[in-house]
Amino acid sequence: MQRFKEHFYTDWSFYKRMLAITIPIALQNVISLGVNMMDTIMLGQLGDVAIASANLGGQLFTILDVMGFGLASGAAVLIAQYWGKRDMLRIRQIFALTLRVVLVVSSLFALVGHFLPEKVLAIYTTDPAVIESGAAYLKLLSISFVLFSFSNCYIMCLRAVEQVRISMVVYGCSFFINVFFNYCFIFGKLGAPAWGVRGAAFGTVMARLFELCATLVYMCFIEKRVRFTPRWLLQLKSGLGRDYVRNSVPVVSNELLWGVGLSVVNLTIGHMGASYTSAMSIVNVFNQLVSVFTFGMSAASAVVVGKTIGEGRIQDAKRAANSSVLVGLGLSVICMTLLLVGRPYILSLYNVSQLAHDTAFAMMTILALMQPFQAVGCVMIVGVLRGGGDVRTNLMLDSGLQWCLAIPLGLLTGFVLHWSAPVVFFFLRCDNIVKSIAGLIRLRSGKWIRVVTREST
Repeated sequence: MQRFKEHFYTDWSFYKRMLAITIPIALQNVISLGVNMMDTIMLGQLGDVAIASANLGGQLFTILDVMGFGLASGAAVLIAQYWGKRDMLRIRQIFALTLRVVLVVSSLFALVGHFLPEKVLAIYTTDPAVIESGAAYLKLLSISFVLFSFSNCYIMCLRAVEQVRISMVVYGCSFFINVFFNYCFIFGKLGAPAWGVRGAAFGTVMARLFELCATLVYMCFIEKRVRFTPRWLLQLKSGLGRDYVRNSVPVVSNELLWGVGLSVVNLTIGHMGASYTSAMSIVNVFNQLVSVFTFGMSAASAVVVGKTIGEGRIQDAKRAANSSVLVGLGLSVICMTLLLVGRPYILSLYNVSQLAHDTAFAMMTILALMQPFQAVGCVMIVGVLRGGGDVRTNLMLDSGLQWCLAIPLGLLTGFVLHWSAPVVFFFLRCDNIVKSIAGLIRLRSGKWIRVVTREST
C-alpha cells in the first residue's frame, strides 16, 4: 500500500479537484456532440446522401477545429505552468498571441470554404449528388468559422486557469439555438423555408453567433481571474513569441496532421460509397459521445500536471500523471460497455439503408473494443505529455503513428486489397494500440517533465 501511495494519489481531494475540471469539460463535449448528433438524426430523415453531404461538407471545419484545438492546447502548456506561478501578466499575453493567430487562420479557412466548396468536396467523394449538396452546406457553414474559432479558443485557454463552468453555460444555450434553427430550416417549420442540408448549416451559424456574443459579454464584464479584454489583442510586444512558437508549433503540427489524417480516414471510407460514409458519420458521433469523460480527464490532467510543475512539485506531478491514466482506464471500461450495449438502440434512431446499418454495427463493435487503448493514449498524449511540456514526443506518438502505421494500412486495405469497410476501419484505428503502450513507457521514464516557463518578473 505504501508503494502505491508513492506513485498514486489516495486522498479524495485530488480526485475531487480533477472531477471539478473534468465534468464541466465532459458536459461541454456532450453538448457539442449533441449538436452533431441532432444534425445527423434530423438529416438522417432525408436519407444517406444528406448525412454524407453534411459529414463531408464539414471536413474543412474539422481540420480547422483540430488546428484551433492545437493552438489553444499549445498555449495551455504555457498558461497552466504560469498559472502555477500566478504570473497573470504573461497569461494575458499568451491569450492575446493565441487569439490573434486563431483569427488569421480561421479567416483563411472561411475564404476557402466560401469560394471553393466544390473543390473541397471533390477531394472526399466522386458522387455528384453529395458534392452538390455538400458544397451548398459548406458555403454557408464557412460563415461560422471565425465566430466559432475566437470563442472556442478563449474558452479553451480559460481551462488552463481552472475556469471551466462558462463553457457549459455557453454551449448549453447554443445547443438549443442550433436545434431550433435546424428544425425550422431543415424541414421548413414555423414559416421557415425547407433548406434541407443547408438548413443544418444555417442552424450552426446562428449557434456560433450566439457563442461569440456570450463569450464577449463574459470576457468584458464577468470574468475576474485573467481579466483579459479585446484591447490586449493590440499589444503586440510581449517577449513570449519564441516561447509560444517553441511550445505551440509541435502541438499545432500534431493536431493539424491528426486532423488531416482524420480526413484521410473519411476519404478512404467515403470512396467506398454513400452508405459507408453514412455509417462512418454515425459511428464518429457516438464514439465521441461515449469518450467525453476520457477527453475531459485528459484536459483536466493537462491543467493539473502543468500547474503542479509550475509550482515546482515534480514528484506530485508524477503522481498526478499516474492517477490520471488509472482513472482514464477505468472510464474506458464504462465507455466500452455503453457502446456494446447501446449499439442496436443507437442505430434504431436512424433511417438509413440496411448496408449502412450493418456496417455501422460492425464498426461500433470494433470501436468499443478499442476504448481502453484509446483512453490510455488520449490521457497520456492530450493530458500528461502535453501538460508536462513534452510536446515533441506528443507529436511523434500521436501523428507519427497515425501517418506511419494506421493510414498506410488503411489505404492499403481499402484501395489496394478492397477489404470490407469494418476491416479497413480497424486498421485505420490500430495506432491506438501502439500509442497506449509507447505512452506508458514514456510515462515510466519520467523524461516527459519539462519546465517551459520563464522566471516571473
